[in-house]
Amino acid sequence: MDRVAVVYNERSGALLSKADQSAQDQVVELFSRRGVAVELRAFDPRTLAADVRGLLAGAPEALIVAGGDGTVRSVAEHLLGSDVPLGVLPAGTMNVLARDLGVPDDLDDAVEALLAAPVERIDVAAVNGRPFLCSSTLAIMPQLGRLRERARGRAGLGVLRLLGRAVRLVWRYPRMRLTIVVDGRRHEVRTRAAVLSCNPLAAGPPPMPARPRLDAGILAVYVTRDRTNWDLVALATKLFHGSWQRDPRIRTYEGENVQVRSSRVESMSVMSDGEIDRLTMPLRYEIRPRALAVLAPGAAA
Repeated sequence: MDRVAVVYNERSGALLSKADQSAQDQVVELFSRRGVAVELRAFDPRTLAADVRGLLAGAPEALIVAGGDGTVRSVAEHLLGSDVPLGVLPAGTMNVLARDLGVPDDLDDAVEALLAAPVERIDVAAVNGRPFLCSSTLAIMPQLGRLRERARGRAGLGVLRLLGRAVRLVWRYPRMRLTIVVDGRRHEVRTRAAVLSCNPLAAGPPPMPARPRLDAGILAVYVTRDRTNWDLVALATKLFHGSWQRDPRIRTYEGENVQVRSSRVESMSVMSDGEIDRLTMPLRYEIRPRALAVLAPGAAA
């Protein structure tokens, strides 16, 4: 690979770790010392659509995103329908898609792997028309996500205060009455946490179990059935040990189309790939098979 385009997020943790070098200089160095020409754009949601069009006009062999899952999701939305593959440099907090694609955590190793990776096509999910690549979470999950973002860059007493708020939130958050319709079949649930995954998760440890396949064409819905706060503690323990899928307090549904309904709220906070939106009910989920071309180092293993 001789020519790539890169969208980089200047606020990404991995790019902020070198105080003596700007994010732009880091990205240029990663590729230039391997003899690869690179055209750069800093991630800016206000100009992203035009930036991606401009980069694609230069006919790159790949468009690589240096950032977290939210940045990757935003760029990927503008690559749907294109044959230019998306590559992921894991520079965020969770880096779920990078891990599922087999991209190494170290940025140097990641560049080497991406430049030699085969091109695969993966599924893209959407909620109310908004694409996401990994997962979409409901109920308490977006609230915890907001606290996690506020904890970024903090240390000491500030982190402890936010941790205390998170514990109080979990302890007090009410169970929501939801109707989940999967391929036309209704399921009535009361829950404090629900996850909709673009393809099923495997049994495995946190922070997010891996997906064995990214092209199965299936939406997987995971809903907690906790009745007490101690149920949540037990589920967290099962998640840590990787045995959560066998726990009867988690319901699992799978299908190609999912609706989430509620007679009590007109809109709901939804966190998709780490980004939070307030969406009108009902939430309509769909999966678009093999809609995105990606660089997949794991496919060559």
